[in-house]
Amino acid sequence: MELLIDKVNPDRKEILKNLMTLHLHDLSEFIDNISLNSNNGLFEFDVLDWFFEKEGLTPFFINLNGEPVGFILLQSGPYSNQEYADYVLNSFFIIKNQRRKGIGKSACNKFFEMYPGRYAIGQAQTNIPAVKFWRNVYESYGVNPYEKEEIEDGIKMVYQYFKTHSSLR
Repeated sequence: MELLIDKVNPDRKEILKNLMTLHLHDLSEFIDNISLNSNNGLFEFDVLDWFFEKEGLTPFFINLNGEPVGFILLQSGPYSNQEYADYVLNSFFIIKNQRRKGIGKSACNKFFEMYPGRYAIGQAQTNIPAVKFWRNVYESYGVNPYEKEEIEDGIKMVYQYFKTHSSLR
């Protein structure tokens, strides 16, 4: 199994857009204000283009044996709260047939080594599978994050703040 995390090139943006549709479909189970675009029947992330246009917003594919099985959207610089975090994980997604195989956890650990620093990662409180997933990631990575409940765009969120191992040295 070869697991790689690569920046998404603009010529592969359509693949990311399609994966984002799946991600938003999954999230719509937990977040009421995520809805279909009635004109095309798709879930759409209205600021996806920003991740190809703005410094500090970076899209990554999670590739397994050369094929995308998920993605990470990373916020940094002016798109993170520099007082508390160098990086904010905007989105993290693994396609359903690759879940519960350790791929997501391995991808996170690899990503944290690639981009050491202070992180903020949030989940909707109602998204219990995501909250459990991230707690398992932190345990496997060996960090004990500070957790804080916040309201973001009317959604009750739980955020975890932590430093990667590489940034602790």
